[in-house]
Amino acid sequence: MTLRTVLAGALLAGVLAAPAQAAAPWSDPAAIPGSSGATPRVLGGVIAFNGSGSFPGVPLLRSVIGPAGPQAATRWDNNGLAFDSQFGAFATGDEILYAGSNGHQRVQIAVAKRPTSHWRGVLRGPTTGGARVAAAPGAAVFSTFEAGDVGRVYLVRETDGEIGPSIRVSDRGHIRAVAVATNARGDARIAWDLRGVVQTRLWSAKTKRFGAVQNLGKVSAASSLSVALGDDRRSIVAWVDQQVNEGSTGVKARIVAMARTATRGFTPKLLETYPDLNVVSGRGVEVAYLSDGRGVIAWSGHDAVRAALVNGRSFGATQDLAPVTPTDGQLQLSFGDLAVGPDGDAVVTLNAPIDDTHAQVLAVPFAGGAFGPAEQVSPVGGFLGRSSAGFVDGRVWVAWGDPGARVVEVAQRPAP
Repeated sequence: MTLRTVLAGALLAGVLAAPAQAAAPWSDPAAIPGSSGATPRVLGGVIAFNGSGSFPGVPLLRSVIGPAGPQAATRWDNNGLAFDSQFGAFATGDEILYAGSNGHQRVQIAVAKRPTSHWRGVLRGPTTGGARVAAAPGAAVFSTFEAGDVGRVYLVRETDGEIGPSIRVSDRGHIRAVAVATNARGDARIAWDLRGVVQTRLWSAKTKRFGAVQNLGKVSAASSLSVALGDDRRSIVAWVDQQVNEGSTGVKARIVAMARTATRGFTPKLLETYPDLNVVSGRGVEVAYLSDGRGVIAWSGHDAVRAALVNGRSFGATQDLAPVTPTDGQLQLSFGDLAVGPDGDAVVTLNAPIDDTHAQVLAVPFAGGAFGPAEQVSPVGGFLGRSSAGFVDGRVWVAWGDPGARVVEVAQRPAP
Protein backbone atom coordinates (compact mmCIF):
# COMPACT_ATOMS: atom_id res chain seq x y z
CA MET A 1 0.00 0.00 0.00
CA THR A 2 1.43 3.37 -1.00
CA LEU A 3 1.56 6.52 1.13
CA ARG A 4 -0.83 8.13 -1.34
CA THR A 5 -3.38 5.33 -0.80
CA VAL A 6 -3.10 5.61 2.99
CA LEU A 7 -3.50 9.39 2.99
CA ALA A 8 -6.34 9.34 0.49
CA GLY A 9 -8.20 6.83 2.60
CA ALA A 10 -7.63 8.91 5.71
CA LEU A 11 -8.93 12.03 4.02
CA LEU A 12 -12.04 10.23 2.81
CA ALA A 13 -12.65 9.20 6.40
CA GLY A 14 -12.17 12.77 7.59
CA VAL A 15 -9.10 11.93 9.68
CA LEU A 16 -6.73 14.48 8.15
CA ALA A 17 -9.27 17.18 7.37
CA ALA A 18 -9.84 20.18 9.62
CA PRO A 19 -10.89 19.50 13.22
CA ALA A 20 -14.63 19.13 13.75
CA GLN A 21 -14.77 22.19 15.99
CA ALA A 22 -13.20 24.32 13.23
CA ALA A 23 -15.73 23.22 10.62
CA ALA A 24 -18.82 23.60 12.84
CA PRO A 25 -19.54 27.30 12.05
CA TRP A 26 -20.12 26.56 8.36
CA SER A 27 -23.67 25.99 7.24
CA ASP A 28 -24.58 22.84 5.40
CA PRO A 29 -23.97 23.36 1.66
CA ALA A 30 -27.12 24.35 -0.21
CA ALA A 31 -27.72 23.91 -3.92
CA ILE A 32 -29.06 27.05 -5.61
CA PRO A 33 -32.36 26.13 -7.32
CA GLY A 34 -32.21 26.63 -11.06
CA SER A 35 -28.40 26.73 -11.19
CA SER A 36 -25.99 24.82 -13.39
CA GLY A 37 -22.57 23.43 -12.52
CA ALA A 38 -20.79 26.45 -13.99
CA THR A 39 -18.08 28.51 -12.26
CA PRO A 40 -19.75 30.91 -9.77
CA ARG A 41 -18.56 34.35 -8.64
CA VAL A 42 -19.50 35.84 -5.27
CA LEU A 43 -20.03 39.54 -6.05
CA GLY A 44 -21.06 41.22 -2.84
CA GLY A 45 -24.74 40.46 -2.33
CA VAL A 46 -25.14 38.28 -5.41
CA ILE A 47 -23.71 35.04 -6.80
CA ALA A 48 -23.32 35.05 -10.59
CA PHE A 49 -22.81 32.06 -12.89
CA ASN A 50 -23.60 30.94 -16.41
CA GLY A 51 -26.57 28.73 -17.18
CA SER A 52 -26.49 25.67 -19.38
CA GLY A 53 -25.11 26.09 -22.86
CA SER A 54 -21.97 27.32 -24.54
CA PHE A 55 -20.48 30.78 -24.79
CA PRO A 56 -21.42 33.27 -26.25
CA GLY A 57 -25.08 32.21 -26.26
CA VAL A 58 -25.20 30.94 -22.68
CA PRO A 59 -27.22 33.15 -20.29
CA LEU A 60 -25.82 34.78 -17.16
CA LEU A 61 -27.77 33.80 -14.04
CA ARG A 62 -27.76 35.30 -10.55
CA SER A 63 -28.77 34.29 -7.07
CA VAL A 64 -29.35 37.30 -4.83
CA ILE A 65 -28.29 36.75 -1.21
CA GLY A 66 -31.34 37.64 0.88
CA PRO A 67 -32.12 37.44 4.61
CA ALA A 68 -32.98 33.77 4.20
CA GLY A 69 -29.88 33.04 2.10
CA PRO A 70 -29.33 32.68 -1.66
CA GLN A 71 -32.51 32.93 -3.70
CA ALA A 72 -33.38 30.75 -6.67
CA ALA A 73 -31.44 31.53 -9.83
CA THR A 74 -32.94 34.01 -12.26
CA ARG A 75 -31.69 35.31 -15.56
CA TRP A 76 -29.56 38.42 -15.11
CA ASP A 77 -30.91 40.62 -17.86
CA ASN A 78 -28.00 41.46 -20.11
CA ASN A 79 -29.78 43.08 -23.07
CA GLY A 80 -28.09 40.76 -25.54
CA LEU A 81 -24.62 41.06 -23.96
CA ALA A 82 -22.42 37.99 -23.49
CA PHE A 83 -20.95 37.17 -20.07
CA ASP A 84 -18.45 34.42 -19.27
CA SER A 85 -18.36 33.58 -15.54
CA GLN A 86 -15.27 31.38 -15.97
CA PHE A 87 -12.91 33.48 -18.10
CA GLY A 88 -14.44 36.96 -17.81
CA ALA A 89 -13.44 39.33 -15.00
CA PHE A 90 -15.82 40.75 -12.36
CA ALA A 91 -15.21 43.35 -9.66
CA THR A 92 -17.40 44.80 -6.91
CA GLY A 93 -17.26 48.32 -5.54
CA ASP A 94 -19.96 50.96 -5.62
CA GLU A 95 -21.13 49.09 -8.74
CA ILE A 96 -20.49 45.65 -10.24
CA LEU A 97 -18.11 45.71 -13.21
CA TYR A 98 -17.49 43.09 -15.89
CA ALA A 99 -14.86 42.79 -18.63
CA GLY A 100 -14.64 40.01 -21.20
CA SER A 101 -14.98 38.87 -24.75
CA ASN A 102 -18.37 39.51 -26.32
CA GLY A 103 -17.95 36.47 -28.51
CA HIS A 104 -17.35 38.59 -31.59
CA GLN A 105 -14.56 41.06 -32.32
CA ARG A 106 -14.24 43.59 -29.50
CA VAL A 107 -14.04 43.63 -25.70
CA GLN A 108 -17.20 44.09 -23.67
CA ILE A 109 -17.27 46.29 -20.56
CA ALA A 110 -20.51 46.24 -18.56
CA VAL A 111 -21.76 47.70 -15.29
CA ALA A 112 -24.67 46.92 -12.97
CA LYS A 113 -25.41 49.51 -10.30
CA ARG A 114 -26.50 46.89 -7.77
CA PRO A 115 -27.20 43.12 -7.56
CA THR A 116 -30.82 43.64 -8.65
CA SER A 117 -30.00 46.05 -11.51
CA HIS A 118 -29.81 45.32 -15.22
CA TRP A 119 -26.49 45.41 -17.02
CA ARG A 120 -25.46 48.26 -19.25
CA GLY A 121 -22.57 47.48 -21.59
CA VAL A 122 -20.37 48.94 -24.27
CA LEU A 123 -17.69 47.63 -26.63
CA ARG A 124 -14.19 48.98 -26.20
CA GLY A 125 -10.81 48.67 -27.89
CA PRO A 126 -9.90 47.73 -31.45
CA THR A 127 -10.96 44.65 -33.35
CA THR A 128 -9.35 41.62 -31.73
CA GLY A 129 -9.38 37.87 -32.01
CA GLY A 130 -9.69 37.55 -28.22
CA ALA A 131 -8.65 39.26 -25.02
CA ARG A 132 -7.05 38.75 -21.65
CA VAL A 133 -9.02 40.71 -19.06
CA ALA A 134 -8.91 41.87 -15.45
CA ALA A 135 -11.17 44.08 -13.33
CA ALA A 136 -11.06 46.05 -10.09
CA PRO A 137 -13.61 48.44 -8.57
CA GLY A 138 -13.99 51.25 -11.09
CA ALA A 139 -11.48 49.93 -13.64
CA ALA A 140 -11.10 47.22 -16.27
CA VAL A 141 -8.04 46.34 -18.32
CA PHE A 142 -7.68 44.10 -21.32
CA SER A 143 -5.10 43.08 -23.90
CA THR A 144 -5.88 42.49 -27.53
CA PHE A 145 -4.78 39.88 -30.07
CA GLU A 146 -4.40 41.73 -33.33
CA ALA A 147 -2.59 40.90 -36.57
CA GLY A 148 0.46 38.74 -35.95
CA ASP A 149 -0.79 37.67 -32.50
CA VAL A 150 0.34 40.96 -30.96
CA GLY A 151 -1.62 43.75 -29.35
CA ARG A 152 -1.64 46.31 -26.56
CA VAL A 153 -3.01 46.75 -23.05
CA TYR A 154 -5.92 49.17 -22.53
CA LEU A 155 -7.52 50.70 -19.42
CA VAL A 156 -11.22 51.60 -19.15
CA ARG A 157 -12.41 53.65 -16.17
CA GLU A 158 -15.93 53.47 -14.74
CA THR A 159 -17.38 56.18 -12.48
CA ASP A 160 -20.93 56.34 -11.12
CA GLY A 161 -22.08 53.83 -13.71
CA GLU A 162 -20.54 55.73 -16.63
CA ILE A 163 -18.03 53.75 -18.70
CA GLY A 164 -15.14 55.78 -20.07
CA PRO A 165 -13.10 55.38 -23.26
CA SER A 166 -10.22 52.99 -23.87
CA ILE A 167 -6.87 54.40 -22.74
CA ARG A 168 -3.76 52.77 -24.20
CA VAL A 169 -1.38 51.57 -21.50
CA SER A 170 1.41 49.54 -23.10
CA ASP A 171 3.60 49.29 -26.16
CA ARG A 172 2.59 46.87 -28.89
CA GLY A 173 3.69 43.27 -28.50
CA HIS A 174 2.71 39.78 -27.37
CA ILE A 175 0.75 40.21 -24.11
CA ARG A 176 0.41 37.04 -22.01
CA ALA A 177 -1.28 38.36 -18.84
CA VAL A 178 -2.89 41.50 -17.39
CA ALA A 179 -3.90 42.63 -13.90
CA VAL A 180 -5.32 45.77 -12.29
CA ALA A 181 -6.01 47.13 -8.81
CA THR A 182 -7.58 50.36 -7.59
CA ASN A 183 -7.69 52.23 -4.29
CA ALA A 184 -10.20 54.49 -2.56
CA ARG A 185 -8.65 57.56 -4.21
CA GLY A 186 -9.44 56.15 -7.64
CA ASP A 187 -5.82 55.47 -8.64
CA ALA A 188 -5.19 52.34 -10.71
CA ARG A 189 -2.09 50.17 -10.97
CA ILE A 190 -1.89 48.01 -14.06
CA ALA A 191 0.58 45.18 -14.67
CA TRP A 192 1.16 43.01 -17.73
CA ASP A 193 3.62 40.61 -19.34
CA LEU A 194 4.98 42.09 -22.58
CA ARG A 195 7.26 39.76 -24.55
CA GLY A 196 8.56 38.12 -21.39
CA VAL A 197 8.94 41.23 -19.22
CA VAL A 198 6.50 42.00 -16.39
CA GLN A 199 5.76 45.74 -16.53
CA THR A 200 3.62 48.06 -14.43
CA ARG A 201 2.24 51.57 -14.62
CA LEU A 202 0.26 53.78 -12.24
CA TRP A 203 -2.70 55.89 -13.38
CA SER A 204 -3.37 58.92 -11.15
CA ALA A 205 -6.99 59.83 -10.44
CA LYS A 206 -5.85 63.36 -9.52
CA THR A 207 -3.88 64.19 -12.69
CA LYS A 208 -5.77 61.78 -15.00
CA ARG A 209 -2.39 60.70 -16.34
CA PHE A 210 -0.07 57.70 -16.30
CA GLY A 211 3.33 57.51 -14.68
CA ALA A 212 6.26 55.91 -16.46
CA VAL A 213 6.35 52.22 -17.36
CA GLN A 214 8.47 50.19 -14.91
CA ASN A 215 10.08 46.85 -15.71
CA LEU A 216 9.71 44.46 -12.78
CA GLY A 217 11.32 41.27 -14.02
CA LYS A 218 11.87 38.86 -16.88
CA VAL A 219 9.73 35.75 -17.20
CA SER A 220 9.39 32.73 -19.39
CA ALA A 221 5.67 33.63 -19.39
CA ALA A 222 3.41 35.05 -16.71
CA SER A 223 0.68 32.42 -16.52
CA SER A 224 -0.94 34.19 -13.55
CA LEU A 225 -0.61 37.84 -12.52
CA SER A 226 -2.11 39.81 -9.62
CA VAL A 227 -1.86 43.38 -8.29
CA ALA A 228 -2.84 45.16 -5.05
CA LEU A 229 -2.84 48.93 -4.48
CA GLY A 230 -3.07 50.72 -1.12
CA ASP A 231 -4.65 54.10 -0.51
CA ASP A 232 -1.19 55.68 -0.17
CA ARG A 233 -0.18 53.92 -3.44
CA ARG A 234 1.81 51.17 -1.76
CA SER A 235 1.69 48.24 -4.18
CA ILE A 236 2.24 44.52 -4.56
CA VAL A 237 2.64 42.74 -7.89
CA ALA A 238 2.93 38.94 -7.97
CA TRP A 239 3.08 36.41 -10.79
CA VAL A 240 3.57 32.77 -11.71
CA ASP A 241 6.44 32.35 -14.16
CA GLN A 242 5.56 29.29 -16.23
CA GLN A 243 4.66 28.71 -19.84
CA VAL A 244 1.48 26.69 -20.21
CA ASN A 245 0.20 25.19 -23.47
CA GLU A 246 3.07 26.77 -25.35
CA GLY A 247 5.14 23.67 -25.99
CA SER A 248 7.49 21.66 -23.81
CA THR A 249 9.75 24.28 -22.25
CA GLY A 250 11.33 22.32 -19.42
CA VAL A 251 10.95 25.41 -17.20
CA LYS A 252 10.10 24.89 -13.53
CA ALA A 253 7.39 27.19 -12.19
CA ARG A 254 8.45 30.16 -10.07
CA ILE A 255 6.15 32.29 -7.89
CA VAL A 256 7.56 35.81 -7.59
CA ALA A 257 6.33 38.96 -5.83
CA MET A 258 7.45 42.58 -5.64
CA ALA A 259 6.31 45.18 -3.13
CA ARG A 260 6.81 48.92 -2.69
CA THR A 261 5.74 51.64 -0.28
CA ALA A 262 4.43 55.09 -1.15
CA THR A 263 7.98 56.47 -1.19
CA ARG A 264 10.33 53.54 -1.82
CA GLY A 265 10.45 51.45 -4.98
CA PHE A 266 9.76 47.79 -5.65
CA THR A 267 11.82 45.08 -3.97
CA PRO A 268 11.61 41.45 -5.19
CA LYS A 269 10.86 38.22 -3.38
CA LEU A 270 11.09 34.70 -4.80
CA LEU A 271 8.27 32.93 -2.98
CA GLU A 272 8.70 29.44 -4.38
CA THR A 273 10.32 27.40 -7.15
CA TYR A 274 8.73 24.09 -8.09
CA PRO A 275 11.11 21.10 -7.92
CA ASP A 276 9.58 19.56 -11.04
CA LEU A 277 7.61 20.52 -14.17
CA ASN A 278 4.14 20.31 -12.60
CA VAL A 279 1.75 23.00 -13.80
CA VAL A 280 0.59 25.48 -11.15
CA SER A 281 -3.07 24.79 -10.40
CA GLY A 282 -6.11 26.95 -9.65
CA ARG A 283 -5.84 30.74 -9.62
CA GLY A 284 -2.07 30.57 -9.31
CA VAL A 285 -1.42 33.65 -7.14
CA GLU A 286 -3.54 36.46 -5.67
CA VAL A 287 -2.59 39.54 -3.63
CA ALA A 288 -4.63 42.04 -1.59
CA TYR A 289 -4.32 44.61 1.16
CA LEU A 290 -6.01 44.13 4.52
CA SER A 291 -7.83 47.01 6.19
CA ASP A 292 -4.83 47.56 8.53
CA GLY A 293 -2.54 48.25 5.55
CA ARG A 294 -0.69 44.94 5.51
CA GLY A 295 -0.59 42.93 2.32
CA VAL A 296 -1.40 39.26 1.93
CA ILE A 297 -0.29 36.88 -0.83
CA ALA A 298 -1.80 33.43 -1.44
CA TRP A 299 -0.67 30.95 -4.08
CA SER A 300 -0.79 27.36 -5.27
CA GLY A 301 2.43 25.86 -3.97
CA HIS A 302 3.84 22.56 -5.11
CA ASP A 303 2.66 20.59 -2.10
CA ALA A 304 0.49 23.11 -0.22
CA VAL A 305 -1.61 26.21 -0.73
CA ARG A 306 0.59 28.87 0.84
CA ALA A 307 0.36 32.45 2.06
CA ALA A 308 2.59 35.23 3.33
CA LEU A 309 2.02 38.70 4.80
CA VAL A 310 3.68 41.85 3.47
CA ASN A 311 4.56 44.82 5.65
CA GLY A 312 5.69 47.68 3.44
CA ARG A 313 8.45 46.11 1.35
CA SER A 314 9.16 43.29 3.86
CA PHE A 315 7.80 39.80 3.23
CA GLY A 316 6.83 37.64 6.19
CA ALA A 317 7.41 33.94 6.61
CA THR A 318 5.61 31.56 4.28
CA GLN A 319 2.78 29.60 5.88
CA ASP A 320 1.38 26.33 4.57
CA LEU A 321 -2.38 26.76 4.79
CA ALA A 322 -3.46 23.25 3.89
CA PRO A 323 -0.62 20.80 3.24
CA VAL A 324 -3.00 17.87 3.67
CA THR A 325 -2.95 16.16 0.31
CA PRO A 326 -0.16 13.98 -1.09
CA THR A 327 1.44 15.35 -4.24
CA ASP A 328 3.01 12.59 -6.29
CA GLY A 329 2.79 14.36 -9.63
CA GLN A 330 -0.91 13.62 -10.01
CA LEU A 331 -2.69 15.20 -7.04
CA GLN A 332 -2.38 18.88 -6.14
CA LEU A 333 -4.20 21.28 -3.88
CA SER A 334 -5.78 23.97 -6.06
CA PHE A 335 -5.96 27.55 -4.79
CA GLY A 336 -9.48 28.89 -5.32
CA ASP A 337 -9.87 32.46 -4.08
CA LEU A 338 -8.60 35.14 -1.70
CA ALA A 339 -11.27 37.44 -0.26
CA VAL A 340 -10.65 40.31 2.15
CA GLY A 341 -13.22 41.55 4.66
CA PRO A 342 -13.82 45.04 6.05
CA ASP A 343 -12.45 44.39 9.55
CA GLY A 344 -8.93 43.11 8.87
CA ASP A 345 -10.13 39.57 8.23
CA ALA A 346 -9.75 37.44 5.11
CA VAL A 347 -10.35 33.93 3.81
CA VAL A 348 -8.50 31.67 1.37
CA THR A 349 -10.45 28.88 -0.33
CA LEU A 350 -9.04 25.82 -2.04
CA ASN A 351 -10.01 22.60 -3.71
CA ALA A 352 -8.42 19.59 -2.03
CA PRO A 353 -8.30 16.45 -4.20
CA ILE A 354 -8.76 13.34 -2.10
CA ASP A 355 -7.94 10.86 -4.83
CA ASP A 356 -8.32 10.68 -8.60
CA THR A 357 -12.11 11.04 -8.44
CA HIS A 358 -12.91 12.79 -5.13
CA ALA A 359 -12.39 16.35 -3.89
CA GLN A 360 -13.43 18.72 -1.12
CA VAL A 361 -13.70 22.51 -0.79
CA LEU A 362 -11.80 23.92 2.20
CA ALA A 363 -11.49 27.45 3.61
CA VAL A 364 -8.71 28.95 5.72
CA PRO A 365 -9.80 32.03 7.72
CA PHE A 366 -7.50 34.91 8.64
CA ALA A 367 -8.38 36.72 11.89
CA GLY A 368 -6.51 38.26 14.77
CA GLY A 369 -3.42 38.67 12.60
CA ALA A 370 -2.99 34.99 11.70
CA PHE A 371 -4.38 32.21 9.54
CA GLY A 372 -6.28 29.49 11.35
CA PRO A 373 -6.63 25.81 10.44
CA ALA A 374 -8.31 24.67 7.25
CA GLU A 375 -12.06 24.20 7.65
CA GLN A 376 -14.33 21.85 5.73
CA VAL A 377 -16.80 23.79 3.59
CA SER A 378 -18.12 21.00 1.37
CA PRO A 379 -18.44 17.27 1.91
CA VAL A 380 -16.19 14.99 -0.08
CA GLY A 381 -17.63 14.63 -3.55
CA GLY A 382 -16.77 14.13 -7.18
CA PHE A 383 -15.05 16.74 -9.30
CA LEU A 384 -15.77 20.19 -7.84
CA GLY A 385 -15.14 23.44 -9.69
CA ARG A 386 -13.04 26.36 -8.48
CA SER A 387 -14.50 28.12 -5.44
CA SER A 388 -15.25 31.82 -5.01
CA ALA A 389 -15.54 33.71 -1.71
CA GLY A 390 -16.85 37.04 -0.48
CA PHE A 391 -17.90 38.94 2.65
CA VAL A 392 -21.56 40.01 2.90
CA ASP A 393 -23.18 41.61 5.98
CA GLY A 394 -20.79 40.13 8.52
CA ARG A 395 -20.67 36.66 7.00
CA VAL A 396 -18.30 34.96 4.59
CA TRP A 397 -19.84 33.11 1.65
CA VAL A 398 -18.21 30.41 -0.47
CA ALA A 399 -19.71 29.12 -3.73
CA TRP A 400 -18.52 26.39 -6.10
CA GLY A 401 -19.84 24.51 -9.08
CA ASP A 402 -20.58 20.79 -9.09
CA PRO A 403 -20.61 19.84 -12.79
CA GLY A 404 -21.66 16.26 -12.03
CA ALA A 405 -24.77 17.32 -10.13
CA ARG A 406 -25.23 20.35 -12.44
CA VAL A 407 -25.68 22.77 -9.54
CA VAL A 408 -23.91 25.65 -7.85
CA GLU A 409 -23.55 25.06 -4.11
CA VAL A 410 -23.12 27.65 -1.38
CA ALA A 411 -22.07 27.60 2.27
CA GLN A 412 -21.59 30.43 4.76
CA ARG A 413 -20.43 31.18 8.27
CA PRO A 414 -19.92 34.24 10.48
CA ALA A 415 -16.92 36.30 9.40
CA PRO A 416 -13.78 35.15 11.22
